[in-house]
Amino acid sequence: MQLKDKNKKRLILIDLDGTTLKNDHISINPITKNALQDAIKNGHTVCICTGRSLKDTLHIYNELELDSLLVTLDGGHISDPVHRNFKRIVLPISEEVTKGILRHPILKGKIENIIVEYYHTNMIQNPADNFFVVDSNAEQPVQGNILKDWNGPCSNIIIKLNTNLNFFNVVDTLNDDFGDAVKVKSNLIYGIENIGEKPILIITNKFVNKGFAAEMVAQYYNKNINDVIAFGDQMNDFEMIQTVGHGIALTSGNPKLKEVAWGITDLSNEDGGLGDTLNKLFK
Repeated sequence: MQLKDKNKKRLILIDLDGTTLKNDHISINPITKNALQDAIKNGHTVCICTGRSLKDTLHIYNELELDSLLVTLDGGHISDPVHRNFKRIVLPISEEVTKGILRHPILKGKIENIIVEYYHTNMIQNPADNFFVVDSNAEQPVQGNILKDWNGPCSNIIIKLNTNLNFFNVVDTLNDDFGDAVKVKSNLIYGIENIGEKPILIITNKFVNKGFAAEMVAQYYNKNINDVIAFGDQMNDFEMIQTVGHGIALTSGNPKLKEVAWGITDLSNEDGGLGDTLNKLFK
């Protein structure tokens, strides 16, 4: 991997889990952290582009000492936490659609837990669920009955099912009935190859993807999308890696993502693959 112009000031988009963060989903390898901070000092712009919620991302944003735009919920929420010059973009799911999905007959008796998120608010039905562990450094979601206690639209719905029976039929049916408003995906896009006994549904506004977010952020910073560098590891990074000129997949990432990537890191996320690659590109 080589950049044609090493002196050009770049926009660098970084996924978090499995990419910037180590496998504990909390810490950053010093190689990666130092490389990102060096890039900022040298005039490049670093933006987080993650599937996490805003609440679960701000402490990492602050740790990296960023003041750039922040993309969360896979592009469903783009904000400007420090300068507040950028008009916040939220791609919502209406309350009617949200509750229509949760009341759909095909999900009757199959829901074990739910998280919904919007702006600075998120609500979980069962906080004791080990799957939905939120980073201890982040603000924890409130507990509530989503159907009764959640009012207004949301940006993201995550549903944990209590069975994998007819799982693909569930996904197809919800997409058929609500596909004009939302995209219903599974945890397969986050690198889990086996659906398992209790699969996860990830539901976003139909226009949400990281490729769209990459173009929005590049436009804001007046960067040619072909000059943008992006790092990711799973299939929710697919559109971002495909859209930018220099999409780089982690060697520890999804094989299908590597097929469309401009380059692949030599090291894993655990070993500082993102930072190692940045150092090699710029030095």
